[in-house]
Amino acid sequence: MNKRTGLLFGLLVVVAIAAIRVRTGADLHSSSLIAPPTLPATIPKPVENHYARIDDQAQILFPFGEKLSRMADSFAADLGVDVHIVTLTARASSIEEQADRVFQTRKIGTAAPTGGVLVVLNPTLGEARIEVGYSLEGTLTDLHMTRLAGNQLAPYASYGAAGMAVMDVLHYLRDELYIASALGSLDIPADLREKPEYLKYQKFASGGAGAKAVISTKTLDEDSKQLLSAEERARFVPSANIQKSIQAFLDATQALAGDPTLDLFTPGSRLMRARYPLARFEELRRLEAIEASKPLEVLQQEDYAVATSRKPVPGFVPILLHRENGKWRIDLVETWKNLFFGNDGNYYLRNSNTPYAPGLAQFGEGQYYDIHALPLDDKSLGHALAELSEKKDLLSTLRRAEIWLRNCFVFPEAFTAYEAARRQAPDDPLILETIGRRALYLGFPEMAIPMLEQVGRGLELTITEAYSDLGDTHNARRWVDAALTENPYDLYALRWLKFLADKDENKKEIKKLAAKISALAKDSTQKYAPIKLYFEPRVPQHDPVTTVDVGGTTVYDHSKFGVWIKNTSKRAVTIESVNLDSTGDAQKSGLGDIKDYWHFPSGEHRLDPGEFVWLERVWGFTVETGHTHVRYVFRTCWRGVDEAVRQCRTQWVDTLPSRE
Repeated sequence: MNKRTGLLFGLLVVVAIAAIRVRTGADLHSSSLIAPPTLPATIPKPVENHYARIDDQAQILFPFGEKLSRMADSFAADLGVDVHIVTLTARASSIEEQADRVFQTRKIGTAAPTGGVLVVLNPTLGEARIEVGYSLEGTLTDLHMTRLAGNQLAPYASYGAAGMAVMDVLHYLRDELYIASALGSLDIPADLREKPEYLKYQKFASGGAGAKAVISTKTLDEDSKQLLSAEERARFVPSANIQKSIQAFLDATQALAGDPTLDLFTPGSRLMRARYPLARFEELRRLEAIEASKPLEVLQQEDYAVATSRKPVPGFVPILLHRENGKWRIDLVETWKNLFFGNDGNYYLRNSNTPYAPGLAQFGEGQYYDIHALPLDDKSLGHALAELSEKKDLLSTLRRAEIWLRNCFVFPEAFTAYEAARRQAPDDPLILETIGRRALYLGFPEMAIPMLEQVGRGLELTITEAYSDLGDTHNARRWVDAALTENPYDLYALRWLKFLADKDENKKEIKKLAAKISALAKDSTQKYAPIKLYFEPRVPQHDPVTTVDVGGTTVYDHSKFGVWIKNTSKRAVTIESVNLDSTGDAQKSGLGDIKDYWHFPSGEHRLDPGEFVWLERVWGFTVETGHTHVRYVFRTCWRGVDEAVRQCRTQWVDTLPSRE
């Protein structure tokens, strides 16, 4: 090793501790952590300060600025209400004084037929306020707006979750204004009462789903989440009988029983109900769709059940139930985490990685996303979150974020924790990839792109998807090209390229790519099938505390895991290189090309069709690095024997410390 290489890679050492094995034939069953390499491009965070009704001086609304601007504009177009959202950083005066000054300066509502609303957030003060014009005070009362600002906005005023919180509050306010108008307590212009959206609410005010009595008896000042009396709670309890639990849920929805402590709901669902405002219209609209879709059919698999319909009406949402301690409870978390609303007015299965998937076949087949509920090591959900909130280390913060999202589906709480983790380790690929993937899943590609682009080689097609979701085919193509530079025979990348050509209506390119894809897919040697690495165990344990002595070398921050290399094609290949880098929340390092660590029975680094080789070692460092976890990144390059085209693939494994 020359001097330069020694300086660059000298930190990382790998020490053999087990025999090398060679097998051929049946596929491996071990899991692998595969990420679809990287351009050094990063898009800057946009300044969302250019919308007429948005003024984000504190820069805390990203990436929701455009969405919030559209929502504010729709208030004016549909209700005649002038809504503004302003963030501030001043600390010289109270939030009340600042809100009043902004309201007057921006002349909010003066030209609007119905009135004006101002949402103000100040991360410096950690406070928020909803200011309402005189004409709306009878509908959006000061008591209720104070409660809404304090409970739903102020906790998230400091970080990116503020944008999500404001979006949820605007959804809620829109519902309440429509309901008030439909009930006759708020006067909006006659032409706006002819719009389809208004007519939907009017139907509820006229008795849809029995809604008239419920809506009219629930005043806005009433705390929708107030605790119910013992007598009232007895109506809404889980049962060992699925049908009784379903009926209890329908009764609770009809009564708009927002008490978040009801045992009828799973623990995650109770936290979800506690963190979001109760949207009366959304609750009753779901109830109406269920009633119109009866009879319900229950599909049960062990402790999971789905109450669905053979003839669902548009907008029908099934009821998911989980049996816990012998009682069937309503699972809102898995419902809203996995079922997304489509452009056709119906819900579809976004994610098939849910225990309810067997009962959700009628909602399509979703992709497989790694967002299943995390195991809590026999702790209650509340105990696990409370324990993690006391810990300030990086991985505890990340785990807290993941539990809020995956076990509770509470995005503001989750994103606040994600952002705290990112500030602790701004270059950590585990943190960046996790946040990026979660944002992309939830439909926020603007947030996902800079995170994913920072990670490095291995995410080209994920970033392609993000740019495609933005409608940016130019940058989507740039990342597909990067993927095809790595592997010209990547069938998935070629299909992405054809998809983008379809969007651009480039008929000549579509025809050319279709022929190329067809020929490659029919190739008898399956040159599109990659060299795959598999890691055992799937998540190796990282030990940042103790050292091990191997052959007289003291190894720090070590892990033990094995790596299979398998040729999944039907042709013999030569492994050209296996470059290894290590990264995490401390200094990056690497070992360069380690292909000689494996023994290839055919010699010359050759793998015959279906052949795989195995290596198990201690992986660690010759000095203490400060890593609390390590990501080992393997970039494998190969060629078909006697072929000129090089193909490469990047995979990685994250080693994590024990939580004990």
